Amino acid sequence: MSASFQIDKEVDPLFIEGSDIEETINTTAILNIDILLLGETGTGKDTLAQRVHHLSGRRGSFIAVNCAAIPESLAESQLFGVNSGAYTGAMQSRAGFVEAAHLGTLYLDEIDSMPLALQAKLLRVLESRGVERLGSTRFIPVDMRVIASAQHSLHTMVEQGTFRRDLYFRLNVVHIQLPALRDRRERIIPLFLEMIQQEANHFGCPTLPPPSGLLQQLLCHPWLGNVRELRSTAKRFVLGLPLLSTALGSRQETAMSLKARLQQLEKALIEESLLRHDHCVDSAAAELSVAKRTLYYRMKQLGISLD
Repeated sequence: MSASFQIDKEVDPLFIEGSDIEETINTTAILNIDILLLGETGTGKDTLAQRVHHLSGRRGSFIAVNCAAIPESLAESQLFGVNSGAYTGAMQSRAGFVEAAHLGTLYLDEIDSMPLALQAKLLRVLESRGVERLGSTRFIPVDMRVIASAQHSLHTMVEQGTFRRDLYFRLNVVHIQLPALRDRRERIIPLFLEMIQQEANHFGCPTLPPPSGLLQQLLCHPWLGNVRELRSTAKRFVLGLPLLSTALGSRQETAMSLKARLQQLEKALIEESLLRHDHCVDSAAAELSVAKRTLYYRMKQLGISLD
């Protein structure tokens, strides 16, 4: 059974800047309401779920359940617990994930992979906020916060009949969509520069500035693995390993016009310089070797704010 654990540093909480995710988390974390996190693999759903639990102040543990990894034949006993003698091989009574989340948070990762039959039983548990172990009729109340995550659109799955409509509406009290990395390309270079600094410190390696050609490749890459893939690329860069031609620089990644790529590169470099100089325009202009008036003009054209 999974227990409480620390935030995974492999996947950063994605794109808090410039979005309403931060406001939503700060508003809802302390409330005893369920949250549904949607986003592609690697966008930081696990990390965000742990952050909500940390901010909630709940006294219990953060219990993570990978719904895709539980064998269907064992799912009920692992989720709801079992009494001794409930079935052949059940030698002793034990609690399930739901009971373990008492006073804490139950995180249902990849709930879109849960079989329909199990969804119905989970719905009853969520509505009653309690569980009956296999082989028992005793109801055990559970005080828990529920966070669920999915890679696919649950609304679409409901329409296709592969996800229960009632469970979807039960979970969808607060809905947070985490954007893909390719949809926030202005964050790619600042995140990458921050990651190579972190990885260099971790491995005890010198921090080398990435060549401009690599930065352009980073901007053009589709990042199907999102921040997790970017983190792996930063590790390989720091360790001097090949960045895998199959992972970067594919011709299919260069559909963006040259003007758009250059603007994204310029925006990322200006933002990174401003961040490094605590948003002091004078210092950033000096570092970038441009006039202060010119820098202000380019910031306005590129939509860069000092906030």
